[in-house]
Amino acid sequence: MSRKNQSLVILIVLAVAWGLSFLFIKKLTAAFSGIEIGAGRIFVAALFLLPWSVKYRADFPVRKAVPIALSGLLGYLLPALVFGTAGSRISSSLSGTLNATTPVFVLLVGWIFFRKHIYRYQFIGIFLGFIGSLLLISSGEEFSIDLNNPYALLVLVATMMYGTNTNILSYHLAEVRPIIISSFSIGLMGLPALGILAFTDFFHKIFLPENTVHIFYFLVLGVVNSGLAAILYNYLLKITTPVFASSVTYLIPVVAMIAGIADGEKVGIIHLSGMLIILFSIFILNKKVSK
Repeated sequence: MSRKNQSLVILIVLAVAWGLSFLFIKKLTAAFSGIEIGAGRIFVAALFLLPWSVKYRADFPVRKAVPIALSGLLGYLLPALVFGTAGSRISSSLSGTLNATTPVFVLLVGWIFFRKHIYRYQFIGIFLGFIGSLLLISSGEEFSIDLNNPYALLVLVATMMYGTNTNILSYHLAEVRPIIISSFSIGLMGLPALGILAFTDFFHKIFLPENTVHIFYFLVLGVVNSGLAAILYNYLLKITTPVFASSVTYLIPVVAMIAGIADGEKVGIIHLSGMLIILFSIFILNKKVSK
């Protein structure tokens, strides 16, 4: 399989995994606080990746320890805490819209701090992708944008962290294997996540009989949406560009739409138009996928 085809397949897999994460977070808010959800999923992810951390401990790049730790902090722990908290404070529509700003921050942070050149096709692809996401989300009945809401601004801070992390991975950790980056960046965040959980009722709640199904949600969020997805995303950055890799946020509303169809929701022309625009934006960003 060519690199372009690999990148598209991985992009779709990541979109499905991360697109469904909003659903699981929403379900968990009924029994757990946002802090517990965010720290809990990272702790589970760290436990899942622990065998690889042990296996590759001799290969840990000591001189890259700071970028790896920053990647774990900015790419996983802090955003997980933000989205866990925001999940019960703002609508999923608004979260989806703000999440789609990630490629913008990838571009801006790369240009300002990493001296990366911005190409015209990247501007066009990002603009179209955001418009397509906006169409998909704004056609819902609950759509509203209220940036005066502090939690909305907090989500924007999280997407800026995502953009910074993507540039750190591309600029400082390009030569490090994806499994090593993922296992150690998330693994290092396992201890602070455990420390946070120790000051909550997480370990009491998780073992209550009525919360049995929530164990499954945490396993999916930690193992699939954080652990495995991190490995795939880091590999995607090896074979493509940071802007293209971050365009996965445009496909997340498409996943939400398809899930809605499966759940019996109606789809209109605006939904379909938004989806087509997003797919076209991905095509544009994939034109120059090789580094």
